[in-house]
Amino acid sequence: MKFHQLQALVAVVDHGGIRAAARDLCLSQAAVTKSLKQLEEECGVSLLVRSSRGVVLTPDGERLLLRARLVVRQIELARDDLKQTHGGDEGIIRVAITPYATLTALGPTLSWFRQRYQHVQLQVIDGLMSRALPRLRDGSLDLALVAADAGETSSQEFACTHVMTVAQRLAVRAGHPILENPTARAMVEHEWMHTAPIQDVPGNRHAAMFRAAGVALPRNIISCETLAGLALLRHGNAIGIVPEPLLAHPEARGIVPVPTRQLFPCELEVLLLSRPEVPLSPAAEYFSHCLLETLRQGSAAG
Repeated sequence: MKFHQLQALVAVVDHGGIRAAARDLCLSQAAVTKSLKQLEEECGVSLLVRSSRGVVLTPDGERLLLRARLVVRQIELARDDLKQTHGGDEGIIRVAITPYATLTALGPTLSWFRQRYQHVQLQVIDGLMSRALPRLRDGSLDLALVAADAGETSSQEFACTHVMTVAQRLAVRAGHPILENPTARAMVEHEWMHTAPIQDVPGNRHAAMFRAAGVALPRNIISCETLAGLALLRHGNAIGIVPEPLLAHPEARGIVPVPTRQLFPCELEVLLLSRPEVPLSPAAEYFSHCLLETLRQGSAAG
């Protein structure tokens, strides 16, 4: 297998077709098609099914893609690492950041980072566990700052650093009728919003919160990302679990804590995850430093 063949496979999948992949790689469509054909001949199996709607991976293609992503990203990291070690200001950092940190720390972090690296590209996705962990595994992320319910452990396959613990509150829109009678029994009758499913299974700390109050889980639970959740809280009758410092953020305007003494959300543990066998590039290491210090300084100031 040749590097350019694996690179073509990754590009075709990421960009949805040969034409877009060729444009991204600055190659002709014929060159990309040739690389894919040679790769299939080398492997002795079909990797892609071509149709009028684009390309679809075969099961063998899915398996090879996992390895190909790692190979392609590691070659990119090796080049970036050598250039940055000698003062270069180029390369790409791919990170996942939990929405709590995105709203409270990403802006100052980037300003700090740009004082040293003005041209290194930054790609950021939401750092939800379900989204970040698969991308760490396949090499498409360099590091992930994620939030986990306190007491839950992350996969042992990653290098894991505890960053901070954040208190959480139940929250609703200002004027929500539940504010007049914030009992556990009344609240479970409302619709709830959370960034992950609340399931009555061992280890789910949110489910334990309801059990401790002697009530069943809410019947209607919306699972959505943070910004969508804030919009639902602000304009609807859902009840959500929100990091307490976020309630003072402009994005949480119109959202207030629920003064209940029966339901107590668990704390949020912020973790930094990376692949233990893959050293970060100098730029990624510095970005991580800027992000963690910004979070810690903000926590100390609060």
